[in-house]
Amino acid sequence: MKNKSPKNLVVNVKNLEVFFKKKQIINNVSFQVYKGEIIGLFGISGAGKTTIIRVLTCQIKKKHWKGIVTVTNITPGKKQNNSKILEKIGYVPQLELLNLYYDLSPLVNVEIFASNYGIKKDNALKIARDLFKILDIPEDTWNNPLKNLSGGEKKRVSMAIGLIHKPSVLFLDEPTTGVDANKRYDILNYLKKLNRKLGTTMFIITHDLEAALVCDKTAILREGKLLEFDTPYKLISSLASDGQLVRFTIENLDEKIIKKIKQYPLCKDISRTGNNVIEVFIQDLEQNYSNLIEYIINNNIKIISMSRDIANFRRYFQLRIKEEEEKEFKEK
Repeated sequence: MKNKSPKNLVVNVKNLEVFFKKKQIINNVSFQVYKGEIIGLFGISGAGKTTIIRVLTCQIKKKHWKGIVTVTNITPGKKQNNSKILEKIGYVPQLELLNLYYDLSPLVNVEIFASNYGIKKDNALKIARDLFKILDIPEDTWNNPLKNLSGGEKKRVSMAIGLIHKPSVLFLDEPTTGVDANKRYDILNYLKKLNRKLGTTMFIITHDLEAALVCDKTAILREGKLLEFDTPYKLISSLASDGQLVRFTIENLDEKIIKKIKQYPLCKDISRTGNNVIEVFIQDLEQNYSNLIEYIINNNIKIISMSRDIANFRRYFQLRIKEEEEKEFKEK
């Protein structure tokens, strides 16, 4: 549990609205982030993730936004504060080529970027070596051209550069993009490791819902609105039966069968997750599990296999977005 005393409040956003010309991009967004937390900002393209981060990192002029915003107790609303904020934050872009020189070695890359913060070479190299060790960047690559490193190693060098001036807050734009699928979890684990070792507050801006695994809190955004901001556990527990579900493999599964199962009186939601697989949420699963199975069998639906599980963040995200879409459809 992070210490939520006022002195540990790192980012404060209250009633943030962002406008470009007459179009409203962000609509009344509020959240608070405390020292050492990892925050995941999730949403499809156009949800507003990047726009919010651009406000926090002084990239959008005050004339385009209103509300209360502070980063390390400094507001980006005043132009004279921008340099103070930028000294206290780090940024790792989605594409490493935006902050890396591929023909130079990792250590020389660090030296160049450290000089932008007035960090002397010897101190920069010491910090870099410590970060490289935490990030498991092989020592025999430190003096070789960066272009010879793997995609995952380049990503980790980019992280080290974002941390070279020991920022209070690190912003990471799609940190798992461009990395082999089997290496995504490695990158996420390195972020958690850095967070624990350095105590750095982190924002992960991503489409990758698996990133929720390392987040203390997750923000779900849709069309400029903040739908949820809480721990993944609390969000999942808000589903029917505290997030418990029944997974069925059904013979010859089709929409007609799904509709019939959805008509079970205590069914709260149903999702097709495979060719013949569905996940069903019902009210009071412990009490009604056997009744659901009986209902399915009595409707001549053949169950090939079944199991019980807890919903993951991906399923919660999908259901929450679906709920919002259905709500908007009814309002039209």
